Amino acid sequence: MKKKLVLLLTAAMAMSSLAACGSSGSGSAGTESSKSADAASEAAPAAASTAETADTTAADAASTAATPSNPNATTVTFWNSWTGGDGDTLQALVDKFNKEQSDIFIDMTRTTSFGDMLQTNLPTGEAADLILLNSNDFNKYSSYLLAIDDIWDNTSLKKDDFSDTYMNMCYSGDALYGIPFQISTYMLYYNKDLLKAAGYGEDAVPKTFDEWTEAAQKITALSTSDKPVYGSGLFYCYSGQNQAAIQRFGTDYIITGDEQNGFKPNLLDNQAFADAMIWMKNLYDNGDNPKEKDIDSMMAAGQIGLEINGGWLKGTLDASDVNYGIAKVPTVKGDDQDDWALGDVNCFYITSSASDEEKLAAEKFIEWWMTGTGLEASDLTQNVDYSSMTPNAEWSISMCYLNAYKPTVESKEYQANQILVDLTPSDSAQVQMFAAPGTLFWSDVSTCQGDYVQDWVFNGPTNPTYDDVQDFFSTYQSDLEGYISEYYN
Repeated sequence: MKKKLVLLLTAAMAMSSLAACGSSGSGSAGTESSKSADAASEAAPAAASTAETADTTAADAASTAATPSNPNATTVTFWNSWTGGDGDTLQALVDKFNKEQSDIFIDMTRTTSFGDMLQTNLPTGEAADLILLNSNDFNKYSSYLLAIDDIWDNTSLKKDDFSDTYMNMCYSGDALYGIPFQISTYMLYYNKDLLKAAGYGEDAVPKTFDEWTEAAQKITALSTSDKPVYGSGLFYCYSGQNQAAIQRFGTDYIITGDEQNGFKPNLLDNQAFADAMIWMKNLYDNGDNPKEKDIDSMMAAGQIGLEINGGWLKGTLDASDVNYGIAKVPTVKGDDQDDWALGDVNCFYITSSASDEEKLAAEKFIEWWMTGTGLEASDLTQNVDYSSMTPNAEWSISMCYLNAYKPTVESKEYQANQILVDLTPSDSAQVQMFAAPGTLFWSDVSTCQGDYVQDWVFNGPTNPTYDDVQDFFSTYQSDLEGYISEYYN
């Protein structure tokens, strides 16, 4: 019991960053527990505080206001951390479901105290029936989550209609526990005007990290005293963005191995990792990357040439005057960009608090999410009519998230979105970041990465060498060994 409480407390801390990202406006991540608390509070303008409170108040939560029209309806309680603009869309879709039929009523609560609520209520059996959860947090809550293999029999959904790349993250052994809700993949945002001014053609977007460095130098050279500009826009305190670049240098997880054969930290004697850290440090030291936290605002102000971020940034840039494009994140070679789709997957999960009746009703709602109809044009949808597509397709297309449901991906609406089509990875693409899916130290590893990147940027040597990387990161290698011992020894 003590170990279970430790894991739940750790999970609650991890969910604080999830909640913050889930509240960052109409383009929020909603998933990204890899973003450090510091970056979340600074880089996401509307992000909620990552310090969770025990009480859910009107200030940090929103709930379904209506009541069931049918007193005999099965009520499904639904908790998640989508508290920003995207959460308003989620609420409108839930309301639409409730109005369209009377047998099931979804009572949704969106809250920044999501992790606290799970920690407190899952052990007592009083948690929500349905939740949205990062697949990396599955193991921390696995004893309170129900297998849902029967969803293929209870609904019209078919396993073959989902991408194996993402569905594999929803299984534990042979049992299915989740259905993908949102895929938050990191992308390259680039300022078209700055690239053009630096002498690049319209389609000359960097595909390799060497090309990134060259473009960053040329763009930074355009800087004036009235308007400083920087070619590169890495966040030193944004672990998700940094790892999306670091792993593309060819390094494996920060901790490799498995429970059966043993785990091993992977910072030392790792050429690819050293190359990534040297590349990053030089960008900062050469003045091509600002040592600032609020890179998103700088990008929206036209001061950043290249930035890695997720779909949640799109809304911010759409509301600005910046002329931007979206492309795949560079790699070392440039011809293997389709092999990478690093990001997070949030899934629908049904908890052990649900009765058999509530579990079936939750599965029916998930079915509707994949097969129902979206919202009609309104101020909320920016006057775009989504009623001819499914809620799943609306969510993906309106917020620039890749999708795991093949009927959505193959739909004419999705295929008409060139950004999503261009970003779609190969079936065997690497999705997972930091550590293997479900490892108990996953949140600790992502936090540690945020710490050591920031320390490296500010305190690492100039013109670093491979040996410098070995010396500097030896302490963090020991920290990672401590996480392995804490959770698995």
